[in-house]
Amino acid sequence: MLIIPLGKKGSEGIPVITLFVCLACILVHVFANTPADRLSLAFNPAQLDPLKMFSSVFTHADIWHLLGNLFFFYCFARTIEARITAAGFVLSFIVFVLATNLAYAVSAQEPIPTLGLSGVVWGYMGMFLFRYPKDRIECWVLFLNKIELPAALFILAFLTLDIAAYRHTEIAPVNYVAHFSGFAAGALFKMAFWNTFTTERPEPRKKDPYGSRLAHSRMTYRR
Repeated sequence: MLIIPLGKKGSEGIPVITLFVCLACILVHVFANTPADRLSLAFNPAQLDPLKMFSSVFTHADIWHLLGNLFFFYCFARTIEARITAAGFVLSFIVFVLATNLAYAVSAQEPIPTLGLSGVVWGYMGMFLFRYPKDRIECWVLFLNKIELPAALFILAFLTLDIAAYRHTEIAPVNYVAHFSGFAAGALFKMAFWNTFTTERPEPRKKDPYGSRLAHSRMTYRR
């Protein structure tokens, strides 16, 4: 069954940085149109090249790899961008790029180059899960049109599928280490820096018209 996430219901505003990242990925895919071009932009775990860490996340193997990552990235990153400052969003993006590529470099048993935005995508999925676990994600399901799923159910289901695939596949074409490390980095970023960068405002407390009178009466007749 094909499930395509469309985003958090009620998301507002124009996610400028998210759209810029999507556009950059599309342009790289258009102009780096040969396997040799894409390999030159990929990150080799045997060479800790910071530039390749960043160029690799904007590069994708084929159109389906690109579209899959962009759908998930837009779904989750646009909500996060709307809830934190631009500096916080850019910092989180940089952290996810570095964390996922370093984790892959440490864990890789063979120097197989990696590319794609999926590690960053999982970073924002981790942030989303730890901030909005009860919110609902709008999804388009093949033959069923739109449905809404709890964020926790949606994200944890995909995480479970990744873990199962990782455990039962010796040599996989998917960089599962980037997925797991991105998810962990997103969760940690939320816990460590959300209050620093969030633009959310706490809801004002509702005044109790009777509470103040009751307190006053108790103070008046206290003995």
